[in-house]
Order: sequence, then C-alpha cells, then structure tokens
Amino acid sequence: MRPLADRLAALLGPLAVVAAVSFVSSLGIGVMLPLMPLYAISLGASPVQLGLMTSAFSLMNTGGQLLAGVYMDRYGSLPFIRVGTALYAAGNALIATARDAVSLIAYRGFAGLGAGGNLIGSRVYIAQVAPPERMAMVNGVLASAASAGQVIGPAFGGTVVELFDLRAPFVIVAVTSGLAFFGLLTLPVPKRPAAATQRIGAPTSALNRSVVTLLVANLFLTSGFGGFITTYAPFATELRAWTMLEVGLIFSLIGAGSVVLGTPLGHLADRTGRRRVGVVSTIPVAFFGLAMVLDWPRPVLYVITFIAGGGLTAFTASWFALLNEASPEGRKGRTFGFVSALSNLGTVAGAMGASAVWQLFGLPFGLVLPSLSALLAGLTLLALAPGRP
Repeated sequence: MRPLADRLAALLGPLAVVAAVSFVSSLGIGVMLPLMPLYAISLGASPVQLGLMTSAFSLMNTGGQLLAGVYMDRYGSLPFIRVGTALYAAGNALIATARDAVSLIAYRGFAGLGAGGNLIGSRVYIAQVAPPERMAMVNGVLASAASAGQVIGPAFGGTVVELFDLRAPFVIVAVTSGLAFFGLLTLPVPKRPAAATQRIGAPTSALNRSVVTLLVANLFLTSGFGGFITTYAPFATELRAWTMLEVGLIFSLIGAGSVVLGTPLGHLADRTGRRRVGVVSTIPVAFFGLAMVLDWPRPVLYVITFIAGGGLTAFTASWFALLNEASPEGRKGRTFGFVSALSNLGTVAGAMGASAVWQLFGLPFGLVLPSLSALLAGLTLLALAPGRP
C-alpha cells in the first residue's frame, strides 16, 4: 500500500494543475454558451453566421483532437496540453477584439482547435502519470473541475457583462487561460512506458473489441446530449410553462451533482469495478427525461437531476479509465484522439434524431429519446469483458 500512497502523493501536484486547466477551459465554455450569440448579434451576425460560429468551434475542436491523437504518441502529451491551452488563450483574446461576424467565426474556430488538443493531451497525460488503480478517481476529479467551470461560467459571464461589456468576459478567460499555461510549465514530463514492462494480455491493436465497444457507448451518450440540448428547453417552456430561471436551474443542479458526487463515484468505480459503475450510472440520467415527461413533483425531479449529474461524471470517469485499459501502450494518444473526436458525431446525430422524433410524434417523445440513448450507453458497457479494471 505504501508505494500506491507515494504515487498518489506525487500525483497531487500535476493533478491540481491539470484540473485547474480543465476548470478554466470549461469556465470559458460556460461563459460563451449564453453570451456568444448576443456578442455575435452585436457584431451584425446573421442566423446563418450564428450556426457557422457554433459549427466552427465543434469542427475545429474535433480536428484538434484528431491532430493531437495522431502526433501525441511521437511527441508526448505535455506539449499538446501546453500548446492547446496557449491557443485557447490566444483565441479568446482574439474573440474580444473581433470587429465583425466573419472574424468572430474564425477566432472561435481557433479557440476550438486549442481546446481539442488540450482535452486529449490532459486525458493522456493523466493516464501516463496516475496509478492505474485510481484511474477512474482522477478522471472524476477532472470531470468535476470541468463541471464546476460550466456551473460558474454563465453567472460569472453575466456579472462581468453587467459591470463592463460583452467583450470583457473573453478578456478575463484569455488571461486566466494564460495563467494556466504558465502553470503547465511546472508539470513534469511523464515517463514513457517501456515495452518490456507491458502487462501480459495487454491490447496491441488500437481498434480492438473493447475500444470499439467504448466508442459505441460514448456515441450513445453524446447522442443523448445532443437530443437533450435540442428538446429540453422547448419542452420545459412550452409544455411545462417554466421560466428561464427554472430552465437554468436544471443545468446548475446537473453541474452541482457532478462536482459533489464525481470524485467519490470515481473512487467507488476503482474499488468495485468501472464497468459496473458505468452501467449503473446512466440509470438516473435516463430517469430525468421520464420524470420531465410524466411531470413528477418538482422536488423529486430536482433530486433526480442532482443524482444524474453525478451519474454523468461517474460514467465519464469510468469510461476514460476503461479506455485507458483498452488502449495499447505507445498508441494511447492516437486511440484517445480518434475515439473522442468520432464521439462528437453522436451529438449531431442525437440532435437530428430528437428533432425528427419531435416533428413526427411530438415534443415529449423527442425528450424521451435522449433518455433511452443515455441508458443504452450504460448497457453497451455490458459487452465488455466482466471484471475489474
């Protein structure tokens, strides 16, 4: 037990820095989600340009993940965290200086490129420095830090806008991202795993059965996210007559559940089985949509939402730990990059699928579909070999 305690103690410093970077990146996203359309409109953006702005970030983010994955195994994970964070900081600084919608779209894409590289670099770096026995827990810490940024971001951005203007939040995110970059300079270079120490039975192919299974599971989860984003707010406002404050409260409860429950559930996954926790964690997520459609009492819905937030983080933490186990040594960057980037397609498919169901059968069915997708994400993990990593 002592060697594990020593490794955990050595991990605390790097984990704190990477978690801080994850928080800052998510804070920027939380600031941008509600404010970016307003900022773009103030620059004269058309509805089509608003769509292009969102697409530019998503596409460049996917490209950043793929590029990082391809070259990370050759150059190491740390340069991609640093370069990704620097690009993200520069992108936000440029966003604050945008003079028209076209330049804003370009700068938003630039920031997305950095965010994609940073995402894959952070996960692979943690996989290289964390004890395998605690992989789900440390990924839970990262997910909780990201959720904290997303919870604080909208309120932070709105407050700064009230005090200054629409450009000010992006300046602040650029500055905090710059500070995070300097913090990354203190991280030690992870040791490359030696071929001789590769465990017996370790995977050798980057597209083995376990990796494909995890990809399918994550596609279901991101599909549920895309469907949820498309149908939740219209359902809440049109069929339940919720105020915008009540709509936003659900997002806050999801984030709060992630922050509070994420790390303990990650620790539980390491102790009792990541596959098992990953399967069970999607059940409260699935119940959220059903509770909305069946109009369960508001206090019950809030409790389910809070638990669902923890469930989402538990699934993500377990999923990354399982992906680390399934990825061959020396090709983790490529595997992480490919699987994470391809998973983004699920968001598009989920949004389109929920929209089609909404149009054909009604909004309640459109909201139930993401719940089923989330449940299928967990059930897909049953195709993995039983046992604990």
